[in-house]
Amino acid sequence: MKNYLFLIVLLLFSCKKNDTKQKIMPKDELLDLQYEVLNQLVKSDSMTSDFNHFIYSSTLSPVNIGVEDNEVSPLGIDLKYDSIFSQKDSVFYKNQERNVLNFKFDKSRINSDLKYINGQELHQLGNKKSDFWTEFDKKYGDKCIRRFSVPFFNKDKTMCIIENSSSCGFLNAFGSTSIYKKVNGKWIIVKTFDEWVS
Repeated sequence: MKNYLFLIVLLLFSCKKNDTKQKIMPKDELLDLQYEVLNQLVKSDSMTSDFNHFIYSSTLSPVNIGVEDNEVSPLGIDLKYDSIFSQKDSVFYKNQERNVLNFKFDKSRINSDLKYINGQELHQLGNKKSDFWTEFDKKYGDKCIRRFSVPFFNKDKTMCIIENSSSCGFLNAFGSTSIYKKVNGKWIIVKTFDEWVS
């Protein structure tokens, strides 16, 4: 009888232990930092005269990177490996890229009250009989679509790369890709690439 009781207690204890393991989910170490950067970008937007004309895309662009022998290419920018984007950290960059593919935008983590449009709505507006911008203006009025990519960080998390754009109509858009550095708790632009206007 003692053997049966011992087996039952052992079984219950081992089941509880496994149940606890299943509930622990690995935390994305960059998630809080990603929203910190996004909140700062939105705050910077709020200081412009165009802010009330923005409808933010809730579908953030994923980061596409290529890791070669001599460089890392987040968002199509060819960065030579150096002390900031180190070659020994290439596994970190590839893992970050994988995590970004699963990034789900959480509006509640943005500190400003914004108007949003999602990818499905954008797609539906593009499938109407008239052109996209005519349909967009019917639904939202004289507004612009503001987009950001998911921030891509160096391993030290002191620098990040962001792609951003604003589209306000046919041949009325602009965007760029910028490198930001955290200085005294704020993300400041240190270099801009691929500026474009249509």
